[in-house]
Amino acid sequence: MVIGYSVRHIVWSGWRAGYEMYAADAFGDVDTRSCAKRYFPLNPLQLHAQLDDFEEIIREMDGVIIGSGFESADFGFLTEEDTKKILGNAPSEMKRISNKAWLSARLDELDIPKPLTYTGREIAADEAKAKQFEYPVVAKPSLGGGGTANFLCHHEKEVIRWAHQRPDFVYQDYIRGEHASVSLLSTTRKTISVSVNEQLIGLDSLYASGPFVYCGNISPFITTHSARMCEIAELLVKELGLLGSNGVDFVIADDGPYVIELNPRFQGSLDTVELSTDLNLVDAQVNAVKGDLPERVEPKRYAAKAITFAKREGIVIEEVEIRSGIVDIPNKGRILKSGEPIATGIGIGNTRERALAEAMQRVAEIQAGVRYLSTT
Repeated sequence: MVIGYSVRHIVWSGWRAGYEMYAADAFGDVDTRSCAKRYFPLNPLQLHAQLDDFEEIIREMDGVIIGSGFESADFGFLTEEDTKKILGNAPSEMKRISNKAWLSARLDELDIPKPLTYTGREIAADEAKAKQFEYPVVAKPSLGGGGTANFLCHHEKEVIRWAHQRPDFVYQDYIRGEHASVSLLSTTRKTISVSVNEQLIGLDSLYASGPFVYCGNISPFITTHSARMCEIAELLVKELGLLGSNGVDFVIADDGPYVIELNPRFQGSLDTVELSTDLNLVDAQVNAVKGDLPERVEPKRYAAKAITFAKREGIVIEEVEIRSGIVDIPNKGRILKSGEPIATGIGIGNTRERALAEAMQRVAEIQAGVRYLSTT
């Protein structure tokens, strides 16, 4: 069973590997339902509210995968026996490691390059800390990902004001550079890097609702910093004792890579990593929990994933066939809010440009299937 904000990529992977998949998420996309033996809808406004309802269901499962949006959820209802079914990091570990303030302090201890980071509470208690930043500064929730709530502060007074208003946020130096990630697999004894990925962040061409919104990936990402990024990511995952599939996000600046975040769960890059390497990540995670890792894989092709968002309020007017290069498929008639993800275009090719062009062609098809409300 997979529980998360959006789980199509994980459910599809498990289904392709031959597992009987159960799914619970906030979208209920057509392709999620098509390969899940049973689907459970979650309320996106109260994402964790229904967790207790899954106590008996989890008891019937052979394994449970916790996806995005549930890093800080309370799984206290699970018995010790139930907790053994979790394929990956324990909920308590996910909650600790997903806290960006905690991670920043741990990165300092390990002498790993990262942006200067303070919590809002630290700045509110000592406003002089705001002078230490190199502006602009990124403000983001201590917990959670996706970049939808992130924003920039351009001067000291702005940071101080927001620190008092949002003390539970972290405030970081804004590192300019290329956005990338490393996908890894770990047992309790060994960690390997699986893929270095380009991240698509805040793209106007995909109608992202903000400059930090996650819009997809391209795998592999060819950069002279790959070896250093893998070295840092493997060190970090080993030091933290993580299990299964984990991802480390970087920004590659002029002076090298900086660690920005760590995802102690399956990442959005799963689609492109699998298409690029032919490795099934859900099967690999099951085996990693058992203590087995695959041989290191090499990319066989480029794969691109482009999430496109609603330009404004609208409605889906076209049915999309499954496996047509479009995934995260919404039901015909679904009402869209401005800035809401619609669907995802997938592309593959022997160059980055060809893979991305194919994904963007699918994006055009997705947008053509939406009727937007008039702005007049």
